[in-house]
Amino acid sequence: MPEPLPHTPSQPSQPPRASESSQRPRPSASSPPGAESPAPEGSAAAGPAADTVAADTVDVRVLRTRQRLREAVLLLASRQPVEEIAVADLVRAARVNRTTFYKHAASPAHVLEEVLYAELDRIRANWIADTVAARLPADEIWERASNELADHLERHDALYTAGLAGQRSAILYRLLVDHFTASVHALLARDPHLLPDGEGSVAWRTEAHSRFVAHGEAGVVEAWISLPAPRDRRLFVSAVAAALPAWLVPGAPASRPGARTPEPGTEKP
Repeated sequence: MPEPLPHTPSQPSQPPRASESSQRPRPSASSPPGAESPAPEGSAAAGPAADTVAADTVDVRVLRTRQRLREAVLLLASRQPVEEIAVADLVRAARVNRTTFYKHAASPAHVLEEVLYAELDRIRANWIADTVAARLPADEIWERASNELADHLERHDALYTAGLAGQRSAILYRLLVDHFTASVHALLARDPHLLPDGEGSVAWRTEAHSRFVAHGEAGVVEAWISLPAPRDRRLFVSAVAAALPAWLVPGAPASRPGARTPEPGTEKP
């Protein structure tokens, strides 16, 4: 995503004449009481401190613009798939001009990706932290991550309903798939022994298995979002856990969320 253009400080005023360089310029007779003429070049007011203030002002403006764009894209994407959002509509809702928009993003989809990934990245970070700490069984770690994902989906219910119910937004679906793929990549990078054996290179098998899991989880999201509201989040969490391949949750197939333990006397021979 394009970064904002660097701030260019304004040009300094002309240096004082030689006869004035030895003293501070006096206020003119027309200046209001207490007003002073601009400090000469090289003075403290025109030094690094002034540049810092100017840079801070620009940073505040950049943050404000990004926040407006994020709020606007969430609002518009809650009404229609992101593919249907025109740049003109987004800049109008965000109260910025088109030139400013293209300093921050290439398309409305890029703004939406930035907003959603900010939350999804935190979910991934928490999941990896739980996995590394290894204080919980693997199935419980996945259950916690699935509940956090359900929180995210419910927080942006209108957006995901507009995009995924009826398979209306290929961009939103791809955004989820790419994020889930990167999450499985991160897990396999930490625990490469989890990768199933098979033909082909490690890189190929990593990509293939990561995308298999990612499309499956995105499919569960799509199926759950397509249910009429209010939705039972337990259905989502149990479906994700049940659909996970065994190599992702080693050693705990019977204790996964949603898995039912047969009642005594009902087991099949």
